[in-house]
Amino acid sequence: MLRVPIEKAKKGMVLARSVPNPKQPQYMLLRAGFRLEDESIQRLRTLRIHNIWVNYPNLEFLDDLLDPELTRHQQDMYCSLKEQFSADQEISLAKVQYSEYVNQVTNLFSRLLTQKSGSAIFISELYGEASDIFLHGTTTAYLSMLIGMHLESYLIHERPRLPSHLATDITQLGVGCLLHDIGKLSLPEELQHFRMTAQDKGDPLWQRHTEAGFEMVQGGLDPTAAQVVLNHHQNFDGSGFPPRREVPGFAGRIEPMKGDEIHIFCRIASVADRFDGFRHLPDGRIAPSVVAIKRMLNPGYQKWFDPQVLAAFTETVPPFAPGDQVVLNDGRTVVVTEFDPNNPCQPVVRPIDLSLAEEPDGSKKVEKTIEEADINLALRRDLHIAKVGDFDVTEFLL
Repeated sequence: MLRVPIEKAKKGMVLARSVPNPKQPQYMLLRAGFRLEDESIQRLRTLRIHNIWVNYPNLEFLDDLLDPELTRHQQDMYCSLKEQFSADQEISLAKVQYSEYVNQVTNLFSRLLTQKSGSAIFISELYGEASDIFLHGTTTAYLSMLIGMHLESYLIHERPRLPSHLATDITQLGVGCLLHDIGKLSLPEELQHFRMTAQDKGDPLWQRHTEAGFEMVQGGLDPTAAQVVLNHHQNFDGSGFPPRREVPGFAGRIEPMKGDEIHIFCRIASVADRFDGFRHLPDGRIAPSVVAIKRMLNPGYQKWFDPQVLAAFTETVPPFAPGDQVVLNDGRTVVVTEFDPNNPCQPVVRPIDLSLAEEPDGSKKVEKTIEEADINLALRRDLHIAKVGDFDVTEFLL
């Protein structure tokens, strides 16, 4: 199968994976096996579906990287969140069944632990509305758990009072990230989707969402999960928020936390939260991972993050993930087949012919596909990735 940007979808392509309705992901718009028509493609574009998976010969290895059970667990969390905190429902602690989220995150974590070595990398396939707080929470939870799985030794070091099997249990990290932005639901609509920059400290009312969320979950969540809700905007350099809570009898200035004063779960959540925020652009488009990663590595932002967490993040989120369809500087369309952490911007790629996806079984041109050798871009000085969708990414690779 092949992941195809919706702008390159063609009549005759056959869906390899079902496409959920972004407004109600528990319902399918189109089922796997559906043969696309012009009308169905236009409908997907209208609903702002960004990518679809279609049948394509000789790319079966991608089946191992996109586990439908993982996607189902994430989609269940998203739908549960959205239903619980629906716009017309009064938000109150008494109505929130937090145990349900703990169970869902536990199931997701258990599924991640069963993944083949090296296959648990971030390949986002959730469907929902781009500005959706609940979609952001679900994606942040999933990504934070993937990062946490790369940090076992660091978690043991940072949580010395716990036995190792508890120190590396990241269930409460996932729960905290899932709910980290629910305090935004108490804000005016125009502030709910505000994005911070390195130069803009943000609206004080918008910053209030961390404390508002903490007040909602305090007493209902495990304290470590509640800390993620309160402190996911703490920065490693001490420039984040909120400030520490006032200490009786202390007359000095109350500053934000910094460094290892910040709980390790909050440091992980900060990286996952900022990455997903950087991917979503004001015009509704989703930027390629390489664009968001390069922004995070900009000196203005990089100082916000724990260096060890940031290093684990770059191993978890490839700039170009297996399955990504990209264009080389010589004009050839290729698909990424392997990710090398030592050469993250120079993956192994395979030339493709999109006309193959327009044949129900691809039988007419399979021989041509087999003859096309994979290209290791780390060994080719004359080649580099130039475009991802309609994004020119050349400047981000220099």
